[in-house]
This record gives sequence, structure tokens and C-alpha cells, in this order.
Amino acid sequence: MAARIVVLLLPLACLVFGAVAVAVRGAWLSAAAATLVAWLLWRRHRRARFAAYVYFTAVAVRGALTARWPTLAFAIGAVLVLQAPPALLLWPRLTPGVRRKRGDRMRRS
Repeated sequence: MAARIVVLLLPLACLVFGAVAVAVRGAWLSAAAATLVAWLLWRRHRRARFAAYVYFTAVAVRGALTARWPTLAFAIGAVLVLQAPPALLLWPRLTPGVRRKRGDRMRRS
């Protein structure tokens, strides 16, 4: 049950955030990125977790630098949701050297 809530609410929260970003600030790029991240999370893409971390980190940094505390709180909350056990089951972490279904491989540095 918790996994279904997470898979529904996190992408929905990204879409709402993107809509608010366009309506309040006219931030089209942020809205487009939020839509892409929401789509990746919804489809349970194998790199959705990584894309979400990159996006929410950028949102958090921008929120901290511009003193938009609700934006910062949203980004931190989203990252914390990604750390929850249901999210770990839905969107597994990338691990170096592990082969994926289609033979894709994350390179070691």
C-alpha cells in the first residue's frame, strides 16, 4: 500500500511543483524538468532515482540561494521520500558494474 502511495504522490508532487513554478515565476525550464522527472518516476525507469536526485538537488540549491524556503523544504522532503523503504523498492539505486536487462552498464570510474 505504501509503495502505491509513493509511486502516485511523488510524480504528482513534481507536476504540481512544475505548474506552480510556471504560474508564480514563469520558470518554464524548471517545469519541463519536473515533468520529465515525474514521467521517469511514473514509468519506473531504471535511472529515475538518479534523475530525481539531480533535479531535487538543483531545486534545493536554487531555493537556498534565493531564500525561497518552501521550495527548499519541498526539495528536501522529496529527497527524504526517496530514502523511504517503499521508494527503494520501486526505484532501486544504481550500482556500478551491475548489468541491467538490456545489457546497459554503469561505468566504473
